[in-house]
Amino acid sequence: MIPFYELQPSDLNIIYNKRELNFRPHIHKYVEILYVFKGGQHLEINSKKFLLDEGDAAIIFPDHLHSFSRPVQREAAVIFLICTPEIFGSLFTSLNECTADVPIVKKEDIPERAVYAFNNLDKTNSFAENLGWALIIMSSLLEHIKLRKTHRMPVNDIMPKLIKFIDENFTRPLSLDMLANEFHVSKYYISHIFSNRINMNFRNYIGTLRAEYAATLIRTTGDNMTAISDKAGFESQRTFNRIFKAIYGISPLEYKSNINAYLKSQNQ
Repeated sequence: MIPFYELQPSDLNIIYNKRELNFRPHIHKYVEILYVFKGGQHLEINSKKFLLDEGDAAIIFPDHLHSFSRPVQREAAVIFLICTPEIFGSLFTSLNECTADVPIVKKEDIPERAVYAFNNLDKTNSFAENLGWALIIMSSLLEHIKLRKTHRMPVNDIMPKLIKFIDENFTRPLSLDMLANEFHVSKYYISHIFSNRINMNFRNYIGTLRAEYAATLIRTTGDNMTAISDKAGFESQRTFNRIFKAIYGISPLEYKSNINAYLKSQNQ
């Protein structure tokens, strides 16, 4: 599934879920902390899979590709604290330059003060109050997570701009050279962002966007496959068929046939 760059409404956000979260791969500039009150939560960070059990916590550092999954429907109680690293000032090491091979803190290692703070986080509280709880939580969890430095991207904020630009222009001809000229960096740097930050090469990223858009056109228009291929930005009908089948497992014509069969069954 194609990753996306997520924006948050404010510098400190609190989300409380009453079931295990299922959320597609995404990246953002924030620190994300989650704590499981009840049940569990499956997550993947930079292609590494983890399972949080009741009482466990995790820290996801800025610009780390991550997703959440729910293999089966089950009740859970999970809180998410999502905040910009800058709100902590210089109290901690530069969180923008950190990663952890094991970003999980197990229940038995979480201090009581942190559990108390998690229980008192509330989106109705004042910013200052929630910031106080966040400081307690962050300091408590970092005591049990081994950090290491990551290579800092030299061009500030290029990733969200890059993904936004592609999202708005993927139906046009795009290349690494064109993006390099647009953002005044080398094409190798753009390629590095895709392979090391998004975990998908540039060609596959564009192909997936175009295939998803083509699938939408198949479902919502009466256009023929040649028109859909052109509108989605594919170089040729052959490329369209190959990439679509690689992603959906069937050809565009088979996909359309399945859609029509489903609609016919609903109208009977």
